[in-house]
Amino acid sequence: MDSDSDAMTDHPHLLLVTVKGDPILPCAVPRVELDLSKFHNGRWALQLDAAFAHRSAPTVILAQGVACLAVAWWAQLSPRSYLDAVRGALFRSPLHIGFGQAAIAASARTGPLHRLPFPSVVAADVTPYVEQLLALADGWGSRFVDTSAPISDHPSNRRAVGTDAEDRLLGYLGLLDQAAAPDENRPAAAIAPRVPLLQD
Repeated sequence: MDSDSDAMTDHPHLLLVTVKGDPILPCAVPRVELDLSKFHNGRWALQLDAAFAHRSAPTVILAQGVACLAVAWWAQLSPRSYLDAVRGALFRSPLHIGFGQAAIAASARTGPLHRLPFPSVVAADVTPYVEQLLALADGWGSRFVDTSAPISDHPSNRRAVGTDAEDRLLGYLGLLDQAAAPDENRPAAAIAPRVPLLQD
């Protein structure tokens, strides 16, 4: 991208990336559910390839927990043509590990650690793992924000003010927070369909 203003469009498509076994999220955004049960066989990477290889509409990736690690690994190893549609990614709590996900997270964290080829934000509450979160954000070239602070004063790993693209990505944080706190009264129709990917 030539400039920050080119990196994000006003109304990109959103794609929520989740992990099989995570709770169903009541967020009305199309999603890809990654099968990380056999992480090393790479099926999860083929699922992301299928979702993006022929996608032309500008898209922002929203991911939470272990799905963030998988998306970042995929983005660093995939052909650039697969990433042409990706305008940015919002990673929520990438070191939050769900039940039964410790081995997957350990494998994913040993993956490549290079700057991502699109704008990205790592958002998480300050935890005892803040140094690891900052290291991930720095390695990915992501802006880190502490979501436990007031929105007007998000601490960051950067001294400079966030870019327009990063600020727009932060605007999607409410969707992930809504997904993290499901509303039991929400009608089933609001649950987003999975994006059809590979034949089972």
